[in-house]
Amino acid sequence: MRHSARLVLALAALALRVAHADEVTETYRDRGFDGTVSSVLVVGVTPDTNVRRMFENSMLRALRDAHITGDSSLARMGSSEPLTADAVAAAAERADADAVLVTRVLDVQTENPDAGTTFVEYFTAYAANDPLPEVTTHTVRVRSDLYVLDGQRRVWGVESTAVDKQNLFGVIDGIARAVTAKLQEDRLIP
Repeated sequence: MRHSARLVLALAALALRVAHADEVTETYRDRGFDGTVSSVLVVGVTPDTNVRRMFENSMLRALRDAHITGDSSLARMGSSEPLTADAVAAAAERADADAVLVTRVLDVQTENPDAGTTFVEYFTAYAANDPLPEVTTHTVRVRSDLYVLDGQRRVWGVESTAVDKQNLFGVIDGIARAVTAKLQEDRLIP
């Protein structure tokens, strides 16, 4: 009975985690801009090239699912070119983009960082009558800003939070989907 009660509690906790939705909060909107953008250069600001590539590609997939064309800064600039305003603007022109979407991490919170994550750790915990060992989760808050190339002005900005994700892919995909949905909701993309 004790084992069943723990299992029910663990499943309830898991259900609560699944119920958490990724959040987007609009923080800026240029009311003077009433247009839409159709081609976007995506820039993930991070010193880790692999994370940058994963984010930019995931964001591009989400935008393409919304019928927006675009390219990644890595495809147009490479990893060795510094992220400067001039370099990004030139890359956007080469990509024939009318806007640049820049995203950077603001905050990362990790819950249960010492949780068992390996195969051996899982079964060690299972043998100790704990079939669902604690899982490390991450909540990541990022800032995304949309700049139109005409005048190089910021027309939109949001903060997004990927809640209780177990890995980097979950964080990136959650942010990409949430930002794209907000761009559509705010009618900045068709």
